[in-house]
Amino acid sequence: MENRERSFTKVQLQCFVATVFCLLTMMGSPARGQELDKAIAMMTDGNFLKAAEIAVTMESSEGFTLAARALAIYGYEIAPENKKQELFLRAMGYADKALELNPNSSEAFLEVSHTLGRYAQTVGVAEALSEGFAERIKAATDKAIEIDPQNYRAHLSVGAWHSEIVAAAGFMAGLLYGANEEDSLVAYQRALNLKPNSSTVHFEYAVGLMRLDDKNLNLAREHLQKAISVPVKDAYGQIIREKALQNLAQLQKK
Repeated sequence: MENRERSFTKVQLQCFVATVFCLLTMMGSPARGQELDKAIAMMTDGNFLKAAEIAVTMESSEGFTLAARALAIYGYEIAPENKKQELFLRAMGYADKALELNPNSSEAFLEVSHTLGRYAQTVGVAEALSEGFAERIKAATDKAIEIDPQNYRAHLSVGAWHSEIVAAAGFMAGLLYGANEEDSLVAYQRALNLKPNSSTVHFEYAVGLMRLDDKNLNLAREHLQKAISVPVKDAYGQIIREKALQNLAQLQKK
């Protein structure tokens, strides 16, 4: 009888441990959550490199996505010219890992698009277009929207994709890539509808308008003024505000 009780108790203990393990797996590691919080805090303070360093230790899709975004922002906004390409290559690698770990992540697809776009800017317009970067960037962005139609940053990326190609390729943009001003403006407006109080949306919308045509300059001024008026909540928001002020000052001279 005693042996049976011991055996039963042992089985119960094994089941209990297995159940707890499964629950912890589903809930996620508390330590992993803490690392994510640390990385986000670093991003908020503008320590983008440290944020990426912490985020990759999580070895999760969410962590690699954040790391890719942090490096892309640092590379584009802060890093010296001779460091940009290396940073964007690392960011591309992190975005690919994020997507590998979660093929259904809208944010991972968006960072694939984002990092490809930043890297393409370092190789020049002609080379980027000839090597198929435009198609790869658009495909990743479209997938991000397919997974999550409410992803406003993805709609912003579509707007930027159209406006940049129109600015670079002119009348050939539509023939070669299907890029056009109308689709650019529609995408920017969708992003604005989804996030009307975002300084980033107003700023990127304004930049797109300035790329496309001088007839859009008055509307661009309005969006720059709105971007400046949005309260700054983090380091990237401050970067956007300063860039909006610079662009507005340039427009005032015209």
